[in-house]
Amino acid sequence: MTYGIPGSDQLAGIHVQRDLGAGTFRLDYERAPIVALAQNWLIARGADLDQLTPQAEWLPTTDQPSRDLEQRLALAGDRYWFANSYTSDVVLDPAHASGGPPSAAEDLVYDFHTWIIAQDQHPEPGLHPVRVFFEDVDYLGRSYTLREGGFPDLDAAYDWAMRIGEPDNPLPPVEVAPSTSPRTAAARATSPASAAGAAPAEAAAPPVITTDPAATRTR
Repeated sequence: MTYGIPGSDQLAGIHVQRDLGAGTFRLDYERAPIVALAQNWLIARGADLDQLTPQAEWLPTTDQPSRDLEQRLALAGDRYWFANSYTSDVVLDPAHASGGPPSAAEDLVYDFHTWIIAQDQHPEPGLHPVRVFFEDVDYLGRSYTLREGGFPDLDAAYDWAMRIGEPDNPLPPVEVAPSTSPRTAAARATSPASAAGAAPAEAAAPPVITTDPAATRTR
């Protein structure tokens, strides 16, 4: 359920400590954009993941990659620093613009998704340090998926998030493309095959023109 500012986290982890002898209790809570991060917060306070399975009627289903990623996030501790998130729960009626009667439920457009931008504080070699976790909900199909993408920096992650839904904007893989080390490049240049002209020379990479994202985007 959405409360407060649109796009804000819609879930909360609630931690209660009871002192039965004194007849008192302490209560704390933390807002979270997805279930796995609410679980992460509770596990850090001593909860058992096996006791944190959501239980309610008509829970949406998901696939095994989503379940694996959810478990990894729930058990990640403080590995990730979470920079930002946004939850969309927009319901659009195509008939609204024409002034006609409201459409039936199956004809409405449900744009339900959540993106989370995070910084991996212990990145593994060959992996991007910035991640986007993207939960996409099929409301009418009662299902959802959770996927992970990798980015070189926060600006690139924000640029992707601002273009969600565009056909030329797929979630990129986490892995970094392998690069050629200076030593390997020098060895290729001085190899007998190269000297004899047995193999064509590699074309020089075209110049890359970059623009400072901070100067072109307002967040």
